[in-house]
Amino acid sequence: MKVLILEDEPIHAKYLTKLLNSISEFPIDEIFHATSLEMAYSYYRQLTINIFFLDLTIFGSDGFQFLDQFPNETTKTIVVSANIDIAIRAFEYGVIDFLAKPVTEERLRLALERYSLRSETSLKETKNRNYVKSRLLQVDIDKLESRLSELMEVKKVYQNEELTLETLAEKLELHPRQLSEFLNGIKQTSFNSFLHSYRIKEAKELLIKYPEMKVSDVCFEVGYKSLSSFYEAFKKEQKTTTSEFRQKTLTT
Repeated sequence: MKVLILEDEPIHAKYLTKLLNSISEFPIDEIFHATSLEMAYSYYRQLTINIFFLDLTIFGSDGFQFLDQFPNETTKTIVVSANIDIAIRAFEYGVIDFLAKPVTEERLRLALERYSLRSETSLKETKNRNYVKSRLLQVDIDKLESRLSELMEVKKVYQNEELTLETLAEKLELHPRQLSEFLNGIKQTSFNSFLHSYRIKEAKELLIKYPEMKVSDVCFEVGYKSLSSFYEAFKKEQKTTTSEFRQKTLTT
């Protein structure tokens, strides 16, 4: 079993490594330590990682960027963070567990047990691939693409701040797992990233078209519940703030 720890503070990485090695019922072959997102990307491209321990604040970078880059890796990811306020967001990505710092041996053991349970479930699904694939084989992909585009681009359902994977799947007359498999497997994106892309796209249009419109009004118009969530999503998507974006577009 190969483990990757993404942590920019060596003392925390060393402590977690020590705890992992002390839990004998979960034998680990190698533990790798990345101190940046770029280093973590490199490890994932070169190695087969079984468990990924992800810190969400890496020298100012957002650890969620990794999950956006590798949406299929959430099933082997355990988030480790002192910021428990973002635990819900982490679970929305589909991670195995969320460990609050400082991590205890007992809590780590529970997370590893959850990993084992999920791995067993995944193995059973892999052995029954025909069944798994049938979830999408029963779906008219072209029709799904068309219907999804209508909902997002014409009806703009993303403006509903309560929109979830489940409610969108219901509108498409799909099981949530079918929609998730479609987004992850065919669109190569997570539900959260898919949703943000539409919201930020319209936000950009509104910021340019209506320079007098308050940023807060733009935020709620496109479906965000709070300004902080909007600012975070916008900066992640555009690599700039809303005010900087608006200023740049108005002066060009």
